Amino acid sequence: MPVDFFSAGCKSTTSKDKFGLCDDPPPANNPAYIDEDSSEQWIAEVENKSEIPVDFHAIDNCIEILRPNGEMESRCDCMLHYNNSLVFAELKDRGYRGWISKGSKQISNTLRIFKENYNIEEFDKVEAYVCNKQRPLAITGFNTTVQRFKDETRLTLKPDRNIKIE
Repeated sequence: MPVDFFSAGCKSTTSKDKFGLCDDPPPANNPAYIDEDSSEQWIAEVENKSEIPVDFHAIDNCIEILRPNGEMESRCDCMLHYNNSLVFAELKDRGYRGWISKGSKQISNTLRIFKENYNIEEFDKVEAYVCNKQRPLAITGFNTTVQRFKDETRLTLKPDRNIKIE
C-alpha cells in the first residue's frame, strides 16, 4: 500500500520569517509540530526570510509506515515542503553520544520509503537535517556518519539545528 507523505491530516502551513520545529521528549506518542512563538521549546529553528508558505508534514507518530511483519518502521520526525523543495528532519534533545548516528539512520530509512512512493528526482532540492537542541553545532567526529549517509542516499546530512528556507 502506498505511503502518503503529503497527508493533509499530518500537515500544517506557515509563512512566518522564523519558526521552530518541536517534538515531545521520549517516549513521545504525539507527532512533531511547528511553533511560531515559544523559541525556548524549539529543537530546530527555521529561517524563512522570504516568508514563503512552508508546509510542515509530521511523519513519526502521524504517518503509519509498516514493515512486512506488521511492525512500525523507523522514520524521521518531519518533512518541510516549499517551492518544490524538501527538507527531512530528525529532532533530538539529547546530550549523550550516538544521537547523530541514530538520527541519520531514521532519515535514511525515511528517504528509502519516500523513494519507493515518489520520484525524488522531480524535486528541485532535497535536504536532510539531524537537529539537536543540546548540541546545536556538530563537531568533526561526525564525519564518518555524514559520509555513510551520503554514500547511502546521495544527500548531505546536516547536523545543525538551523534550517534556512531559500
